[in-house]
Amino acid sequence: MNMYSTSEERVDGHPVHAAVDTVRTSLEHLVKLIDDGAHTDLGAFGLVETLQQWENLRNTMPVIDRALIQHGVDQGHPGVLSERTMIGVLKNGLRISAGEAIRRVRAAEHLAERTSMVGEPLPPIREHLAAAQRDGTVTPEQVSLIDQTLRKVSHCDPERIAMGEELLVEQAGKLGYQELTVFAARLAEAIDPDGILPCDEKAQQDRRYLRLRRRGDGCWAGEFVLTGTAGQKLANLLSPLTKPQSNTVQPDNEDGTPGKKHLLEDERSPAQRKHDAFETLLDALLRGQDVPASGGTPATVLINISWEEFCREFGMGTYADGTPVSARTARDLADQAEIAWCVKAPKGAVLDLYRDRRIASYAQTLALYARDLGCSFPGCDVQPQWCERHHIVAWQDGGNTNIGNLTLVCSFHHHQFAKHGWQCRINADGLPEWIPPTWIDPLQRPILNHRITINNWHPQDTLDLDGADEPDPPDLPEPPDPLGPPGPSDPPSSSGGPRPERAPRTTEAP
Repeated sequence: MNMYSTSEERVDGHPVHAAVDTVRTSLEHLVKLIDDGAHTDLGAFGLVETLQQWENLRNTMPVIDRALIQHGVDQGHPGVLSERTMIGVLKNGLRISAGEAIRRVRAAEHLAERTSMVGEPLPPIREHLAAAQRDGTVTPEQVSLIDQTLRKVSHCDPERIAMGEELLVEQAGKLGYQELTVFAARLAEAIDPDGILPCDEKAQQDRRYLRLRRRGDGCWAGEFVLTGTAGQKLANLLSPLTKPQSNTVQPDNEDGTPGKKHLLEDERSPAQRKHDAFETLLDALLRGQDVPASGGTPATVLINISWEEFCREFGMGTYADGTPVSARTARDLADQAEIAWCVKAPKGAVLDLYRDRRIASYAQTLALYARDLGCSFPGCDVQPQWCERHHIVAWQDGGNTNIGNLTLVCSFHHHQFAKHGWQCRINADGLPEWIPPTWIDPLQRPILNHRITINNWHPQDTLDLDGADEPDPPDLPEPPDPLGPPGPSDPPSSSGGPRPERAPRTTEAP
């Protein structure tokens, strides 16, 4: 039952109520069409187009929410309804969670039109984001992510914040949610290089714990909160062991002869596979064995970060799954591990490492990890540890096993792309790009995975409003030789060593 009785107020036939009724009627008609099977002859592209139209409409609906919520705040309606804030009105009137009510109210604060103290109309605080939501080009998830990102840097230069908002709204129409999360984190760090990640890392240290207890049935139960670095280490160790295991079985016939072979699928749930993977790691540790390999390399924590940010201990890189990591944490991890260096060109290409062999070497695989960051097929977000190394020109056709002829592709796309007419090539910047078939794009314009583009974007340059007046950056130590493992004299240092000139950076956002 609704907490607030509204039956009396509906008698007036308000035009807003009439418009809502019209929308409801149209929606009922659409549902009837779907129930009658009108969608079954859409075809693949017609289906996607319909889903896009529906998503665009869904994305526009919060425009109504934010206007109504902000009006309720301005008019003091929560007090009339015996509520402290509009959060309580939404929670009790719409029967939604407190978290969802808070999200909607916070969005209205910055996206709804406002009035000044003297009654003059004012634009929304997030004017670009509000316009994109009205057009339906950003999802509610993206709106929340962008608004939260900009709130973190609200104390910084307003002009940089406005520029950051434009960049985030522009990329929201191109990127998936995870990629936009990485883009937003790097942008926030560029706007405020002093204040984003270090506080979060201290909070992680304060919140970490692990509890374990034996249950009465003999099993063990517990819970934990891991820091970002500990979680990444555990995830990378478990990753190669959590793939579903399928086995080919050949039962005997009744007469004793071999029967027909068939594939036995892995019936374990994802949670059960993680449990078994964890037990395998414990067995290996107790026996003194090496941990299992992942994607052609030993289980490894992979970090992508620029050399200058690594040396200066400010800035940010990313783990293999796109999670942000501060330069300080990257240096701490490097101090505990064997380091594989990979020098990349400004656009992201890596140095070719030629080998007269079909299988890519360990060093080449790490170089592919650094360049492709996962499956390079457009839109795919499979992490590098789960990918296969693909020869762009097939080995049997004379293709070399070098970085300029290799790319990472997940198992699905590795076995499917050629069947559907896709082609891959290395572009002039040394990066893998994909050519779609004509039935997808008649012009066959090449597509670069946005993950690669984001990784090689330098937000500091994009936000440099008057770079000509800034002092020259301090000199950096020279990176180690990428063709060999670092020796005792090679560890990174923030001082000393030869001083190379800085390579020019691109000023374009992805």
